[in-house]
Amino acid sequence: MSDQETERRFLSLLGEYLVSLPFDLKVLQEAVADPDLDRQARELAAGAIVHTLLPQDGESPFCYIDDALIVRGALSQVLEQGGEGASAVRQRFPDVFGSLEESVAVFSQQLGPTWTWLTGKIAGFPKLQFKGRRAGQYVDDDESQAALYDEGLEFETNYTVTEQQVSNRLRRIEQVTELLTRKRSDEARKIG
Repeated sequence: MSDQETERRFLSLLGEYLVSLPFDLKVLQEAVADPDLDRQARELAAGAIVHTLLPQDGESPFCYIDDALIVRGALSQVLEQGGEGASAVRQRFPDVFGSLEESVAVFSQQLGPTWTWLTGKIAGFPKLQFKGRRAGQYVDDDESQAALYDEGLEFETNYTVTEQQVSNRLRRIEQVTELLTRKRSDEARKIG
């Protein structure tokens, strides 16, 4: 694939995942509730959900770009760390997991160190706080899982990103790289 074709594929995949973000969160919800997955994978899934539900800065659809990318990275890590239960999750959601490897490769190729930075954040997600609970605590009991599921439904109800909006606004890869570079710099300033 030429660089131009890869860029087009990148934008196409990202646009698709921006539109499907609420559904992808439901897949992660299933992972959180799946007792056959290793606990670490379930906590990562909960953390990716929490990260997406936290307040967003910026205007739609751009404020969700990092979330759409991180969710792909989290789904990949859920499979890697899910143990014996991972293959059953993969089989339940072939539309999501069938193209996951290709998507991750395209994102990694196009974003390079920025992709590494984004996916590197996932390991810390179980410690994120949301509604008085750490993300990892949403794995522990049915009541917590139900509360997280309800928050996901509210997110889906209020999610306004459409295919047309994405195609009208997301036109160049530089829009994505500039946004992610700015977020990375802002995060580094907060830490440092």
